[in-house]
Order: sequence, then structure tokens, then C-alpha cells
Amino acid sequence: MKPFLPILAVALAGAAAAPWDWGDVQDEWANSPEYEASKALCRKVRDREPPPADRPDPAAAALLKGCDSEALYYGIGVPADPVRARQCAFLEAQSDDGGVFFGRTMLMTVYANGRGARRDVDVAIHLACGIEGAPMESHGRVTHLAELKSQPGAQEDFHFCNDITSGLAMGYCADHYARIAGVKRDSELARLTGAWSAAEKQAFARLREAHAAYVEAHGSGEVDMSGTARGAMAIEAEEELRDEFLALLKDLAAGHAPRYDAGGYKAADSRLNAAYRALMRDTVPVDSPGPVTREGIQGAQRAWLRYRDAFLAFAAVKFPKADRDSLAAWLTDKRTAMLTPEE
Repeated sequence: MKPFLPILAVALAGAAAAPWDWGDVQDEWANSPEYEASKALCRKVRDREPPPADRPDPAAAALLKGCDSEALYYGIGVPADPVRARQCAFLEAQSDDGGVFFGRTMLMTVYANGRGARRDVDVAIHLACGIEGAPMESHGRVTHLAELKSQPGAQEDFHFCNDITSGLAMGYCADHYARIAGVKRDSELARLTGAWSAAEKQAFARLREAHAAYVEAHGSGEVDMSGTARGAMAIEAEEELRDEFLALLKDLAAGHAPRYDAGGYKAADSRLNAAYRALMRDTVPVDSPGPVTREGIQGAQRAWLRYRDAFLAFAAVKFPKADRDSLAAWLTDKRTAMLTPEE
């Protein structure tokens, strides 16, 4: 999963563009007296660059071409390797084309935690001062690091997301955690499906494609995208569907298929239709982008119907003993709950 929003951090000192520094910001949003202490600290450590010896040599840089410091540091899809993450982050910091968990942000994390390089909180503060964001975030992050410096024995694992306050940053962090969760889910699915037959895997591939389309349609069409936290809200909604999908597969594999009484699917379908009609009736057309629209709900509903049919077709191949109507009723009730506004 690639970061979904462009990076706000600037390159390390020495790049062509003049670096942004929290210590120099004087706009109307950042001029509160409460921020002066953190700004002064930024000015104090302005020259505390990472040690030159920590940068990768040409041979290491060549091997790290196209690397991903976020993945290397947190062990996302690869074994965690903080040293290589640090070297990679130096290379990334030469560009501003990456995501938020990239370059300068990851170097800040390395030096704050002393994982991948010798711990140096002053260097971490200097790096934090160059990560552009909401004033309260910049102030909070620098202050947080200063507190860590005053407690040298503290074992806290410093993280970019510790000090976020804006909806925009919530989206960055939701994307980061979703990336970690996605690798874990994929690993569980690989273990679950590893011994399946070719026919079962083919049916499952079609199901996963339909499910992915439904997840995308739900996230883009049924989540209110008018606020600053829209990115986080969409990601969290999509993650909930992905977790639910994995949980159902594990239940089926364990022989715990859902069971409904006779007529359960017909009743579930009636509930869904009623919820869908009510939602469509109550959804007011809007001219501005962002809020949920009838078109978005319709698109997600069509995608869900294709997902439901793909799941039933897959279950007929892999779990033929599971009652089709009960499984359809379970899927339908889950969709109804999604379409029913919370009171």
C-alpha cells in the first residue's frame, strides 16, 4: 500500500530548496506565545545534523536503490532492519516525492529511539523541526522529544503519530497502521489458503477481486469526505470490511458457518431493501464534493451484490456443507447494519 497523500516534510539541509523550520515560522496560526519555547529549541539545535558517518556509502546506496525506510524500520512485509532503514531514509531525504513515513520523518524516529543509530535526541529534535505540519503538531512533537531528552532512561517508543492533532495527519497515520495490518492479514490468508486446491484458489481469487471492489466503493462512496479527517475515516471504514472478511473466512474454515432458521435469508433481504430505500430517501443531493451521495450509495450497493454473489460461488466450491441461505443471510445482515444510521 503506497502512502495516499503527498509528503509535507522537506528534504534535509543541503538540498536545493531552503528548508522549512518550525523555529522560523511567523504566520498568524503559529504566533501564539505558547509555541515560543519549542521554536526556541528548534533554533538552538538548528545545526545538529546526523553524523556524516551514519549516511550510506556508495556501495550501500546502490544496494538500497528503491528502498522503503518505513517498511525496513517497522518490518512491513520484510524483516525489520533499523540500520538499513536509517541508510534508506538518508537516500529518501534527498527527494520530496515520498510519503509522510519517509526520509526525514524516519530519521527523526531512528535518532529518537536509538534504533538503527546511536540515540541522539537533539538530532531528532532538529529533524522534527523540519517536518511541516499543523502548529500544535510541530510544537507538540518538539516538546515531546525535549521531554524524552530530560528522561534519558525512558523506554518509550517514539512515533510520528504520538503528537498529531489534525485530520490530515490522522489520515497519514491511519494509512501507516493500515499498511501494517494489511501485511498481517495477507500472511494469515496465505496460511489459510496455502493447502487449497487450484479450483478453490481460483474461486477465492475471484472473490478477493469482488471484495476489493466493494471495499473501494464503500470507502469512496459511502464515507463522508467533507471534513479534514476524511482520509482516516475512509481508511478505517475499509479496514473494518477487510477485517470482517478475514474473520468470516476463518470461521468457515473452522466449521463455524453462520446458521439461520428457514426463511432467514428472505427476512434478511427484506430488511436490507427497507434500509436501502430509507437511506436513499433520506440522502439529500448536494452540490459540494465530499458528503455521501445517492450515486455513491448505489455504486457501493452494486459492488456489494457482486461481492455477495462471488462469496456464495466461492463457498459452494470450498465450503459446500455451509448452508447457502444462511451465509447469504449473514452477508445481507452485515450490509443492512452498514446502511442503517446509528441512533
